[in-house]
Amino acid sequence: LQAMARLKTLSGAERYAILLPINEWQLPVILALQHGADLLRDRNQYGHFQDPRFREAFTFYLSLFDEGLAPPVSHSQMTNIYQEFANGAFAVYVSGPWNIGEFGRRLPVAMQGKWITAALPGASLAGGASLALSRTSPRQEAAWKLLEYLAQPEQQARFYQLTGDLPARQSAWSAPVLASNRYAQAFRQQLQQVQPTPPIPEWERIANRIAYYAELAVRQEMSVDEALTALDRDVDQILEKRRWLLEQGLTP
Repeated sequence: LQAMARLKTLSGAERYAILLPINEWQLPVILALQHGADLLRDRNQYGHFQDPRFREAFTFYLSLFDEGLAPPVSHSQMTNIYQEFANGAFAVYVSGPWNIGEFGRRLPVAMQGKWITAALPGASLAGGASLALSRTSPRQEAAWKLLEYLAQPEQQARFYQLTGDLPARQSAWSAPVLASNRYAQAFRQQLQQVQPTPPIPEWERIANRIAYYAELAVRQEMSVDEALTALDRDVDQILEKRRWLLEQGLTP
């Protein structure tokens, strides 16, 4: 926070220390996880956003806007993030490994070599996707062979080369395409300290509500208490069917 305040002092009123698009849910959740907050309670049946740990993290998130360290804008209000970064509109942008390639392609030549990646000072989200084998598949043996092939370190490294998606296997990081990439090293470090979001099918709807109420709070259309109370209420409604299924002894 002190470093961002210093950046703001040096950059002036029209420039910011960090860009945090206000229609994203990820950073409020990351800060909450770093504070040890549980997003849901009672076997993921109810929201837990009025918990003091989430409240503290949420209040800190809002302070970044209140103190002028981040602009209160959404993605749609930023014409070109890469151009704005190159122009010095903001100094820090919280993003994922897919943007390594984008920064390399979209930033001016004069900016190349003048930017770097860094891990967050604490936990981040364990994002990504999973390879799964259907229990009812008539081709389980062939599907399993495909999964084994895709999980090979050399194939994981090749996927990174093609798409920018990080490998799930640590052994793949020894491949030259990753080991020699200085921008990827921060993400390798961050992968040692990640936490998952609640493993429930309702999570995407819940995440959208977090983003919705966070934006209202940033725009000062709701207080912290009002936003978190409304968020818990909405999430409890979203999870109503889950509670019913659990009461019936069924799997949600």
